[in-house]
Amino acid sequence: MGSFAEKLAVWYFRLKGYHVCAKNWRTRFGELDLVVKKGKTLVFVEVKARRSLRKGSPEEALTPAKKKKILSLAKLYLQKEKPKAQVLRFDLIAVDFSGEKPQLRHYQGVIEDDYQT
Repeated sequence: MGSFAEKLAVWYFRLKGYHVCAKNWRTRFGELDLVVKKGKTLVFVEVKARRSLRKGSPEEALTPAKKKKILSLAKLYLQKEKPKAQVLRFDLIAVDFSGEKPQLRHYQGVIEDDYQT
C-alpha cells in the first residue's frame, strides 16, 4: 500500500509539472519519500497512507517527531546532493484507501523551517 501511495504521489506531482529529483532517498538515518522540484522551489514530500481510519487519518501520522526527522534528512540531502534551489518547502501527500477509490490530499508547507539555500 505504501509503495502504491508513493507511485500515486509521483504521478500527481508529474501531472502538476514537477520534476522528480529523488524517490526513497535513503541514508543510515532514515529515508525521504520524495524530493521534487518546480522552478526554483525544492519540495521534500512525506507520503502517508491508510487502508482504514481506525488508527487515524494519514495526516495524523505526521507527528512532531516525524517532522523533526524529515527536517534533519532534508538538511543531509542538501549537503550531499547540492541541488540548485532558492526556496525549500515541506509537503504532505495523504492517501486514504478506506473508500471505494483512493483519495489523495496534498498539503503544502507542513513543516516550518528557516533553513533556506
